[in-house]
Amino acid sequence: MPAVSNMRVVLCCCFFFFFFSVASVAAVNPSLNDDVLGLIVFKADIQDPKGKLSSWNEDDDNACGGGWVGVRCNPRSNRVVELNLDGFSLSGKIGRGLLRLQFLRKLSLANNNLTGGISANIAHFENLRVIDLSGNNLSGELPDDLFRQCGSLRAVSFARNSFSGKLPSSLGSCSAVVSIDMSSNQFSGSVPAGVWSLSALRYIDLSGNLLEGEIPKGVDALKNLRSISLSNNQISGKIPDGFGSCSLLRSVDFGENLLSGNLPEDLKELKLCSYLGLRGNALSGEVPEWIGEMRSLETLDLSRNRFSRQVPSSIGALQSLKMLNLSGNGFTDNLPESMSNCTNLSALDVSHNSMSGALPSWIFKPDLEKVLVSENKARGGLKTPLFSLDEVAVQSLQVLDFSDNTFSGEITSAIGGLSSLQFLNLSQNSLRGPIPAAISELKMLSIIDLSGNHLNGSIPWEIAGAMSLKELRLEKNFLVGKIPTSIENCSSLSTL
Repeated sequence: MPAVSNMRVVLCCCFFFFFFSVASVAAVNPSLNDDVLGLIVFKADIQDPKGKLSSWNEDDDNACGGGWVGVRCNPRSNRVVELNLDGFSLSGKIGRGLLRLQFLRKLSLANNNLTGGISANIAHFENLRVIDLSGNNLSGELPDDLFRQCGSLRAVSFARNSFSGKLPSSLGSCSAVVSIDMSSNQFSGSVPAGVWSLSALRYIDLSGNLLEGEIPKGVDALKNLRSISLSNNQISGKIPDGFGSCSLLRSVDFGENLLSGNLPEDLKELKLCSYLGLRGNALSGEVPEWIGEMRSLETLDLSRNRFSRQVPSSIGALQSLKMLNLSGNGFTDNLPESMSNCTNLSALDVSHNSMSGALPSWIFKPDLEKVLVSENKARGGLKTPLFSLDEVAVQSLQVLDFSDNTFSGEITSAIGGLSSLQFLNLSQNSLRGPIPAAISELKMLSIIDLSGNHLNGSIPWEIAGAMSLKELRLEKNFLVGKIPTSIENCSSLSTL
């Protein structure tokens, strides 16, 4: 009997040891086939023309052996935590197989050809931090409760798809989210109210949709915001006070909307802001002098609004400014001489205004690449001479448009010094005299328009030296003689 009892004790010990071992393995390596099954089911729903997922084998015990392309696992738990299939040329629909990947932290299916809608549970992973479905052909409406379990979510991008309907209101409950990109879709309605209170938010891009409504008060809650783009929507009303409290803002783009009213004064507090884009709205009034306090500005685009009166002299304090676009407004008088201090300016567009006076000498600064001053015909404005280029060597200038003004005088031979020039438009002015032979020195020039002036003489034989010419417009002048046969050397010429 004692021997039998001892045997029972040994068997019990062996059983518990075996059970404990299995339980331990299960705890470390629980049901890995869930990941394999989920990925294989996902793969079955899509087309993989380049065979990117050929390493996914349903006979494998798990997906964490290192051979499954695009799959990353937690080395401790041996569970799939990242699925990164960016740019794999995959097509088809996102099936329910991914819902088995319960430990997923990052899901990126960006830049493929996936179609159809998405499941209401696609973002309901407890540990999900990043979801990126951008650059596909996904469509349909997003479920309103899509982000109801988003406590861990840090970044979400559904950009460049064809989603429609309203943005999910649950997006406003993602208190930890840092980046939201829903750009280039067909979302409509207003921005969910909760989004304007996401204090962790750094980047938000809702551009290129059909969003409407107003930007509410209380945006000063976005203390960590670095970049905001609402461009190309139908957002209306005034720009509210509060953005000035978002002191970390570096980029603000509200272009192509229906915004109206004046610029809020607290924008001057954005000392780090390098991009301010307000083009294509109905903003009005004067551009305030405090604009010169935004010392970090590199791009200032106020084009196609209803701003009026004189361009403020304080713009000359913006020494980091590289691009200034004031076109399509009602600015009067001349550009301030203080702008000669904008030593980094490379692109200037003040076309389609009501400016008058002589062209300032600083406009041919050494670093300027684009100068557009077209259509500035002030009522009763005097004809002014085209600025002499005799002592100017602007090697960087690529685009020069002085069309539809009241410039007079001659085109001097100094124009041949603009060696980088690609586009020259002096049409619809009162220029006289001959076309200078020095145009032949503009080897990169592809378009030249001198139409609608009072030019005389003949077309110079040397013009064929501008061998890159594609368009040459000389109509409505007083030119005589024949078109020189040398023009045949301009092999790309399509318009004459």
